[in-house]
Amino acid sequence: MTGPLALTAVLLAGCGTSDTNITHVDPHLVVLPESVDFGDVTVGYSGAAEVTLLNVGLAPLEVSSLKLSGEQASAFHLDIGGPGTLDPDDSIVATVTFTPDTYLAYAATLDIASDDPDAPAVSVPLTGVGAYAPTPEIVIDPLALDFGTVAAGSTSVKVLNVSNEGRASLTLGAVTQHGSGAFSILGEDPGGFSIPPGQSQQIVWQYSPTASTGDNGTFVIPSDDPDEPELTVTLLGNGGGDFEYPEAVIDCPGTVAPRELVTLDGRASTDPQGRSLDYQWTLDGIPAGSAVSDIVDDGESVAQITTDIAGEYTIGLVVTNPDGVSSAKRVCKLEAVPKEQLHVELSWDLGHSDLDLHLLADGGSFFKKPLDCNYCNQIPDWGVPIVTDDDPSLDLDNTVGYGPENINIDVPADGTYTILVHYFDTSTDETANATVRVYSQGLLVAEATRAMDLDMIWEVGAVNWPAGTVGMIDAYYDNLQYDADGNPVLDEDGHTQQGPYECSSL
Repeated sequence: MTGPLALTAVLLAGCGTSDTNITHVDPHLVVLPESVDFGDVTVGYSGAAEVTLLNVGLAPLEVSSLKLSGEQASAFHLDIGGPGTLDPDDSIVATVTFTPDTYLAYAATLDIASDDPDAPAVSVPLTGVGAYAPTPEIVIDPLALDFGTVAAGSTSVKVLNVSNEGRASLTLGAVTQHGSGAFSILGEDPGGFSIPPGQSQQIVWQYSPTASTGDNGTFVIPSDDPDEPELTVTLLGNGGGDFEYPEAVIDCPGTVAPRELVTLDGRASTDPQGRSLDYQWTLDGIPAGSAVSDIVDDGESVAQITTDIAGEYTIGLVVTNPDGVSSAKRVCKLEAVPKEQLHVELSWDLGHSDLDLHLLADGGSFFKKPLDCNYCNQIPDWGVPIVTDDDPSLDLDNTVGYGPENINIDVPADGTYTILVHYFDTSTDETANATVRVYSQGLLVAEATRAMDLDMIWEVGAVNWPAGTVGMIDAYYDNLQYDADGNPVLDEDGHTQQGPYECSSL
């Protein structure tokens, strides 16, 4: 065969029939992990795991369905936004929850359908075991507190019993009250209470009506009881009435930092008739050693508070409508957590006195620059020169009593940091009880208290970095001047000389 026909045949033969050099633009689904084993999960509680769907192909992937299958699928729950399209390199995460209701081994399958041409159907095996473990059991008596008839301006008291009939400690969550503000708790907020097995906690309520038309409300108590995670107590007085009460609502930040100006927003509070409200913010709790005493703009819808030390601050809000009817108090708990990696706090219990906090770097000595951070040397350059993250900072220096004072380092250099407290001055010449708290990575790692007299030095302990641990020293000695032979220096009257502790002596 010759000529054009033969040439055509040769060219066709050269093309061959293989497609190995052709790039296919297809989606490709990868599911991680390929199986999920929840292990032992206590009956009545839940375990959760994440399953990631990733498109590693070159074209969009259409996920058409995700579902659970198998005879025991009811013990599992799937939480995801639903089927959808994944662009190349995009992913979605499905959360699978396992909640066993009996002591058995469970198995089910997470089935995923997509337009992946190579694997249009993928199954992820799910396994878990219902295990025995002691659990709490909450019992509330009574579930309705009826105060009966109480004259306006008078007060009646009743007791609510919260018992734990389980075999593990019961922990109460953040409680909330709704309805009339004529009902209130006497004593500490029960949120966070831990009740051992077989024991109970009393919550004392008082009813102080302002009118005889009747009041009602509810009190919601969450807990870690697996069967009854939330119970509601009904509050009734003077027949209960049928009035709808204003509702106080706080946009509560939750976690903040020490020395932070925190905004408290109550503008979401409501009145059933949509009328204007009066606001009353209260400071109901502060950490030990805090000097915070008030809330700025406590009569406005938006108020502010400045945290001074780490710990929990409790804020309350009551709103009142034009008829003088008040809401139940809503509570906001602010947890002030230091943002610096090393945070040292000092407070004391004596007014008109001045105690000073010192932090010494490796090789430092009392009142000697630059390795003693104190009120005379507030931001020394430690660690890498010019870099500020590894430098200490005395952010508060209180000279009139109680404190607090604190020294912080954002990113401490490796080494040992010694904590000292000096009783510098007082107008009463009384003993002061000083308390030092040390936070590492936002966690309280050490706390100590010591009675101190004027001119004494307390060597509290040494912070070991990067471990973030504290070795307690607890040495206590006079701040005396000594000569070259180690003898105390005497003044012209023959008294031992204190110091040095003036900034000019540095």
